[in-house]
Amino acid sequence: MDVELLDAPEVSKRLKRLIDKHDEIHVAVAWGYNGPVADRLLQNAHKFRSVTFGIAFCQTDPNLIDRLVGTENAFIADGGSATFHPKLYYFRSGDNAEAIVGSSNFTAGGLSKNWEASLHVKGHVDAPIFAQVRACLETYRPLRKAVTAAMAKSYRLQFDAAKALRKPKNPVMPNDAAAWRQFTSPLVEMDWDTYLSAVRSSRYHELDKRLGLLRTCQRLFASVGSFDELSANEWKAIAGVIGEAQKRASGLDSHDWGWFGSMKGMGDFANRIAEQDEWLARAVDSIPRHGDVTRAQYDKFCGYFLRAFERSHRTGGVPTATRLLAMKRPDTFVCVSKPNKVGLAKALAFPPSTLDLQNYWERIVEPIRASAWYNIDRPAQQEAEIWDGRVAMLDAIYYSPD
Repeated sequence: MDVELLDAPEVSKRLKRLIDKHDEIHVAVAWGYNGPVADRLLQNAHKFRSVTFGIAFCQTDPNLIDRLVGTENAFIADGGSATFHPKLYYFRSGDNAEAIVGSSNFTAGGLSKNWEASLHVKGHVDAPIFAQVRACLETYRPLRKAVTAAMAKSYRLQFDAAKALRKPKNPVMPNDAAAWRQFTSPLVEMDWDTYLSAVRSSRYHELDKRLGLLRTCQRLFASVGSFDELSANEWKAIAGVIGEAQKRASGLDSHDWGWFGSMKGMGDFANRIAEQDEWLARAVDSIPRHGDVTRAQYDKFCGYFLRAFERSHRTGGVPTATRLLAMKRPDTFVCVSKPNKVGLAKALAFPPSTLDLQNYWERIVEPIRASAWYNIDRPAQQEAEIWDGRVAMLDAIYYSPD
């Protein structure tokens, strides 16, 4: 009996060799990819005895599932309420058997860059370890489902839908010094009661009036299918550039629209708003009104936003872009402008002069999403309204006109 410990790249090499070498192929893995080892495996499909891939959390490549359609002895595992999670490869030719068992999944990472540890066992087919491997594979028989075209089509649709969901990232560790400072910063570690007290005790602007402004913005966005359907003065109000006469003429004079960041000094931005620029409309429309906001949606917003200034002397920046973002989704974005920038930067442990649209997501959004106060369940009564605008309301805490 020969036993050898393998890392991920070596597992990839051994699998290719064993697939070519042996008469029988048995595989049971949590997830699968559609790379070079998959190509080698499918070239030897006539050797399949039981090749089973899990599809939990839509982690298996749908292109691999498509290739398995109609393949004899190829299966998808239906683990029910439990996750199908083995990493077991078994090969046999006559009296000779080999198995690779360990952490390496049939994925790009599991067969290349990941830190993995797997045992390659080689010996007589009647050895106890191989009897145990075969018995283990047999326990998966009730889970096996033949791969049909209808199943592959349905899985692809679900896979595409799952890609849009926000997935947790690896936790930040101390060796990433800058990120570690942010994710252990005072704002991230703040609890809800402390946050709530800070918002309510703000020296600037009344809480009820702040909430009223956010409420009006949400009503305006809910009243139309696209930002470009709002009136010119409604655009100006949301953008923080509306004048007093325009407020009165439009019935928008119940709010001080300079709260959460006045943009009246941003001439090029104010011009694009007055023109109801189509690229600004597309930018705002790219952020959904409800549900999770993804990095891809933010990047799309930024792309459209910057296109609005292609013919301008000055390009729109963090203050003007985040004003629009914060009014559309006050539960996700805070408008960062001169009066609150230093306070926010200190609270999130980054140099204020380094903030731009490219790193706003990493410097602001991601640490906030890891914060204790951000992740509590939605409370009741007035606290619920604060919670709905909890990120934009950071302006109440860190605003300082000095």
